[in-house]
Amino acid sequence: MADNKAKNDSDAEMETSMPLPQVTESQKELASQAMSEFDKKQYGSCCSLMHKLIAQRPTDPKVAHNKAVAEFFQSGFLTTDEFRQQLSKVCQMAHVNIDNSESLEDVDHSVIYFNQAVILYHLRQYKAALNILDKLFQYIEPLEEALAKKATMLLVELYLCTYQPEKAMGMVHYAEKTVFTAGKNAGEKENKEDQVDEAWKPKISLYKTRCLLMMKSMKSCKREIKSLMSTQAMNTAVIYLKSNFEHLRGNHKKAMKMLGSVSTSDFTEAGECMPVMYNNNLGCIHFHLSKHHLGAFHFRKAFQENENAIKDIKRGAEHNKNLSGKTLNSIGMSRHFELLYNMGIQLLHCGKAMPAFDCLVEAVQVFRSNPRLWLRLAECCIMANRQNNDEDRKLEKRLEVIQGSDGSGIHRKLRLGPGLKKDNPSPGTPAIPAATHEFAALCLKNALHLLPEDPLTAEKVPIEDSDTVKITPEMVLVTAPPGNPLKAAEVASLRCSILAASAYVALCLNDYTLALLHAENLLKQPKLTGAQRYLGHLYMAEAQVAMDKIADAIQLLNPELVVDISLTLPENKTEQDKSERDPEASESKGYFYPWSPKDLTRAKAIAQYNLATAHAIRGEYDKAGQNLGERCPPSPYYLVAIPFTTVQCVKHNKIDLAALFAHGDLVITKQRRKSNVDGKEE
Repeated sequence: MADNKAKNDSDAEMETSMPLPQVTESQKELASQAMSEFDKKQYGSCCSLMHKLIAQRPTDPKVAHNKAVAEFFQSGFLTTDEFRQQLSKVCQMAHVNIDNSESLEDVDHSVIYFNQAVILYHLRQYKAALNILDKLFQYIEPLEEALAKKATMLLVELYLCTYQPEKAMGMVHYAEKTVFTAGKNAGEKENKEDQVDEAWKPKISLYKTRCLLMMKSMKSCKREIKSLMSTQAMNTAVIYLKSNFEHLRGNHKKAMKMLGSVSTSDFTEAGECMPVMYNNNLGCIHFHLSKHHLGAFHFRKAFQENENAIKDIKRGAEHNKNLSGKTLNSIGMSRHFELLYNMGIQLLHCGKAMPAFDCLVEAVQVFRSNPRLWLRLAECCIMANRQNNDEDRKLEKRLEVIQGSDGSGIHRKLRLGPGLKKDNPSPGTPAIPAATHEFAALCLKNALHLLPEDPLTAEKVPIEDSDTVKITPEMVLVTAPPGNPLKAAEVASLRCSILAASAYVALCLNDYTLALLHAENLLKQPKLTGAQRYLGHLYMAEAQVAMDKIADAIQLLNPELVVDISLTLPENKTEQDKSERDPEASESKGYFYPWSPKDLTRAKAIAQYNLATAHAIRGEYDKAGQNLGERCPPSPYYLVAIPFTTVQCVKHNKIDLAALFAHGDLVITKQRRKSNVDGKEE
């Protein structure tokens, strides 16, 4: 959900003049007057004074730097290109390499690096800005107090932008203990410092809440949200944080109500477009309420609002080059790729595989480190090639296996067709994005490589932070931009989904060795849902039959082994039952996508049908007929009708049933998306 980025007050820091031996008294007076005018926000007067000072000291990097800052403020932050050029000239005068944070050795140059980090932050080059701030933080103690506070808050913001909430929380605690309590030596100064601390408390509390939400530490977050609502109930950022909190708890209607209480007709101080955030968050809420078409409607509105906002900015900057003409806080305003990601996930759940594929292929170019996004791309490919299995279960479709007969009497022969499984070779290389099984296999391979080798090993060594917040194993996070980082349990669940999809795609590509490997790895996972275990057995049996390991496949296809096909882990069922009894705990009903088979009886029928097929391929027609007729559970499951009739013909007419079933194929159940949270909320 959108939680407004706190505005970085005074985006560039004015460097105070330091008296040097060769500085005259008149120059000192000019510098003092310029600083006074700057503090009063009289930037025009400040620039006039700085022009006089630069004429007397043309080679002084501090004077040149302060002049560039004053002119940038006077322009209303519209001349970003010119400011960057002036900053480069200052660096040359000071013999500083601004692109190399390791070259920062003099504390006097810290303000130059800070201003460069501010520019990079607004350009959304977060890692480059973070490298500078990490180096600058080593000199935090000798820095001026105002600059130290701003640098610390910007560092917290950058940690959150790069999805490192643990580091951000640690920095917030450090700032509370040191940066925002320093300098309390005596009475008058102490009172003054107390006032400064009170001024920073709201921003610190906002950052704490954002960190806790990103770490999904709901209990601690609830206390922080309660404190914020008691002091800043009308603050837009607080309302959006509260809505995000309720959304993560499952109180979607309450979250929607909170969003409706905020005006959506303007921009925030940080340059964010409120209509874009509002419609994006409504789309995410409707996604979790399984109202996918309504969610897609709101994402389209968010797209439109985003494009309109960008056009307005470009219109003001069309006569200027590059960044100039745009305000600094509006340069990185566009949320195009985040909205593409959300729209792709929503369209996938609407059953529109190709439009979803187009959205996600564009989004993955920016968020390539998200393993869940690669899985969703693979699912688009799977759905594009086969929407579901219902079409194959129709009687007329099953009858396509037998295309006719020749001869009569004991010489009568059946003419067999290609069956249900048809190979559609990919035109071209799998590296070119296309909705094919080959590209799906590549996506799933990327997803597996992006997952940590063993995300649950940290359970043995719980770590305690020096403060009240304890870092538990569940806080071991894996980045998944543009969404929140994944916890260890979510990574384990995601790995199971990727392995199941990989086994299915390998079967479709006739790579039975790889399919068997993926299915075996899936069944070895410590935390499997009933549905994933069921799919693992079916996929492994399919691969073993194709590899002529029918005896092993028969053991896996025993219907008695099918005891659970739920999509929830056993330890989570009690929590799910509790949420069903408590209407405030969760308002989302059902799963995000329908699962087939719907009940245990149908699941056993599919396993028994496949077991009969395996027996028939092996030539054990009596056992095949027994499984299809005598032992078949009472169910209107229509798949049983065709093979039962055929087996009776075999027993009396000696037809080669092995060839028939080899063309007819086993019935495999395609994996459905599990209820993972994908909607990214800003």
